[in-house]
Amino acid sequence: MTNIKGYCTFALILTCLIFLQLVGSRPLLAAPGAIAAKRQVVIIVVDQITWNDFKTMPVIRELALQGSVGLMTTNPAGGQRRIPDNTYATIGAGAKIGGGPTGGMALNAHEPYLNGLASDEFYRRTGRRTAGQEVVNLGIVQMEKANLKLKYGFTPGALGTILHQNGMKTAVLGNADTTSADLLEHRFQRQAAAIAMDASGRVDFGDVSARTTKFDTESLAGVSTDFAYMLQGFDDLRNKADLVVLETGDTSRLNTMEAIGSKKAVHLQRQKVLANVDTFVGSLLQRLNLERDLVMVVVPGPSDKAMAEARYLTPFVMAGQGVIPGMAWSGTTKREGLVANTDITASVLAHFGMPPVIKGKPGETAIMLGGQAITSKSTADPLAAISKIEADAVFSFNARYPLVKGYINSALVMVALAAAGLLLKEQTVKYISPVLLGLTAVPGVMLWVKYFPRSSIVMLILEVFAVTALITWAALRLGRRNPLRPYLVTTGFTALLVVTDILAGAPLAKTSPFSYDVMIGARFYGIGNEYMGVVIGCVIVFTGLILDMVKNARIIKPALLPMFLAVVYIIAAPNLGTNVGGTIAALAGFGAAVMLIFGGSLNKTSVLAICGCIVVVLAGFMIYDMTRAVEAQSHIGRTVALIRENGFSEIANIISRKLEVNTRLILSTTWSWFYFLSLLVILVFNRVLPRQTAHFRQRNPWFSTMLSGVIIGSVFALIFNDSGIVAAATMIIFAVAPYLTGVIKEVAYENRNSQ
Repeated sequence: MTNIKGYCTFALILTCLIFLQLVGSRPLLAAPGAIAAKRQVVIIVVDQITWNDFKTMPVIRELALQGSVGLMTTNPAGGQRRIPDNTYATIGAGAKIGGGPTGGMALNAHEPYLNGLASDEFYRRTGRRTAGQEVVNLGIVQMEKANLKLKYGFTPGALGTILHQNGMKTAVLGNADTTSADLLEHRFQRQAAAIAMDASGRVDFGDVSARTTKFDTESLAGVSTDFAYMLQGFDDLRNKADLVVLETGDTSRLNTMEAIGSKKAVHLQRQKVLANVDTFVGSLLQRLNLERDLVMVVVPGPSDKAMAEARYLTPFVMAGQGVIPGMAWSGTTKREGLVANTDITASVLAHFGMPPVIKGKPGETAIMLGGQAITSKSTADPLAAISKIEADAVFSFNARYPLVKGYINSALVMVALAAAGLLLKEQTVKYISPVLLGLTAVPGVMLWVKYFPRSSIVMLILEVFAVTALITWAALRLGRRNPLRPYLVTTGFTALLVVTDILAGAPLAKTSPFSYDVMIGARFYGIGNEYMGVVIGCVIVFTGLILDMVKNARIIKPALLPMFLAVVYIIAAPNLGTNVGGTIAALAGFGAAVMLIFGGSLNKTSVLAICGCIVVVLAGFMIYDMTRAVEAQSHIGRTVALIRENGFSEIANIISRKLEVNTRLILSTTWSWFYFLSLLVILVFNRVLPRQTAHFRQRNPWFSTMLSGVIIGSVFALIFNDSGIVAAATMIIFAVAPYLTGVIKEVAYENRNSQ
C-alpha cells in the first residue's frame, strides 16, 4: 500500500513538473498590469544622426558597450522617401509603410487647434472620441489611405494596438517642431506619436505640444527641446505607461534648418545638440532599472547629408533586461551588427512576452508583423566591427551602379554588335569573341571585390577589369583547341565559387556589388537573384560543354544528377537562406536538362513531371522550415505562416506584388533589353543563319541541347521572382555568349573555305 501511495505521489509530482515545463515553454502573456509593474520599455528617438555622430556621444556609446549595438535599415514602403513621416510610421507598424502627407500631425487632445481643440478635429476626421490625457494623430486617416495599395498585411500603429489589446498603456513625449508658435499643419514634426499610437491614432498619455520646447536664441530653429521638462514628464509617466517614446527633437531640427546656416555654425550647433542629447540620456538612465527595464536608442532615418553620401543605415542601441553585450542580430537579417527597422516593434513585444500578432475581431484574420526580436551576438570590439560594416555597405552601394550598370550595358552592346556583325557578315566580328568570354567571368570576379584594394570606385572598376582580363586570357590559353572550351573555365570556376560561398554563409555575396544590397533591404542573406541566375546558367552550360568534351558521355552522366541536386539545395535550403523563386527556376532548368540528357523530350508529360517535382521539393523545405524556431526561419517559413493565417488572399497578394515589381523592372531597365535580345538571338539565328548554326549544333550537340534548359530556367526565373528579369538576364548570358562565339567561329570557317 505504501509503495502504491509512493508511486502515485511520484506520478503526481512528475505530472505537475511536466505540466509546468510545457506551460513554461509557451510564450504565455502576463496578466494586464502585472508586467507593467515590473517592466517598462523606453524608446529614445535621436533622429537623423550618423554612426560618426554616435561615436562622439560618450553616454550612449557606453550604453552601447553594455548592451546590443548595430546599424538599422531605414527604408519604408517600396519607392517612398526616407523622411520622418514614413520612417517613424514604419517602426510603429512593424511593417514597411508610408506615413502619408500628415504623419507628423500629432497633438495633445486638449491642445488648441483651429477653432477648437485637437480632440474636436480628431472626431471630425475619424468619428472617434478621445478621453483623458491622450495624444492624437490627426493624420491617421490619410496614413491609412496612403497605404491601401500595399500588397501585404499591415496596421499603422501596430505596436500600440497590440499593447492595448493586452491591457497596457503607451506614452509619447517631445516633438521636433521648428517653431513653438504659428502651428500650421506643415509645421508639425511630431512623428514620434506614430511609434506609440494604436491603429485608431491614439496614445494614452504624453505631451507633444510646444511646452516640451523652449525659446533658444542660439538655435537655427529658434527653439530647442526643454530636457528638464522632458525629465519631469517622464517622472510623471513612470508608473502610468508601459511603453514611453521620447523624441529628443533637436537633431531633427538641425537637419531641417541646416540649409540656412554656415558650415561653421552648423558644425558648432551639431556638437552642442549631440552633447545635450547625450546628457539627457545620462539623466534618463539614472531613472531606469536596466535589470528590469528595456531602453532603446533609435534613429528612424538618415539626415539629408547622410543620404547624399549613401549612408542609409543608422545607429541602434538596446540595453536592459536580458540583453547581453555585443552586436545586434535579428532573424530578419541574420547578420551580426545589422537589424531592420521593422524589428523594433517585435523587440518591444518580446520584452513583454507577447508575439508580434494583432488579434482580429471575430471573423477577421490576425495580422502577423514582419519583424523579428533583436538579440545580441557577443563580439570582442563591436564598435570597430560595425564601423567596418558601415564602410563596406556604403562602398558596395556606391560601387553597385557603375559596376553592375556598366556590366549589363556592356553585355547588351556586345551581344548587339556580335549579332549585327554576323548578320552583316563583317570580318571584324571575330574580335568580339574574347569580350563575350570576359562577360562570363565578370560575375565571379565581382564576388571577390571585398578583397580588392578599394581606394576609389574608379580604381575598383579598373581592378575588376584587370582581373577579368587575366582570367579571360588564362581561359583562352587553356581552351585553344575549341572555341567553346574556354567557357568551361569561366562557367565552372564561377559556379564553384558561388556554391562554396553560399555553403560558407555567403561572406562574399553579402559584400558584392553584384549581389543584394542591405541599403535597399530586400534581402540580407543567402543567394540573391543575380547570383541565383548566374549559378543556374553556369551549371547548365558547364554540363553541355563537359558532355561535348568527353568522348564517352555515359561515364559522366551519373555525376550530373548529384551536381544538380547540390545546387538546388544551396538555393532552397532554409538554413542557407531559401530563394523560393530561384528554387523553382533551378528545378525547371535542371529538370529540363536531366530529361534531355537521359533521352527524354520536352512535352506535356515532362513539363507536368517537372512541376510536380517543384511542388514536392518546395513543400518539403517549407515543412522543414516551419519546424524550426521562429528566429531561425527564413522568409519562406514566415510566408507559410502568413498564408495559414490569411488564406488565399495572402497568395493573391504575393502574386500581385511580384507581378508589379517585375512589370516595373521589365519596362524600365537594361536587364530586360539584354534578356529579350539574347533570347531573340538564340531562337532566331537558327533561321537567319541555318547553315552555320547547323554546323555549330553538329560540333556542339550537348551544348546546343542544354540551351533549352537555360531558356526554360530563365523563363521560370522571370515569372516566379520579385525581380525575375535580373535573374533571367544573368542566367542567359552564360548561354548567349558561347552560342555567339561558336556561330562567329562557324562563319569564320566558312569564309576561309570560300576563299
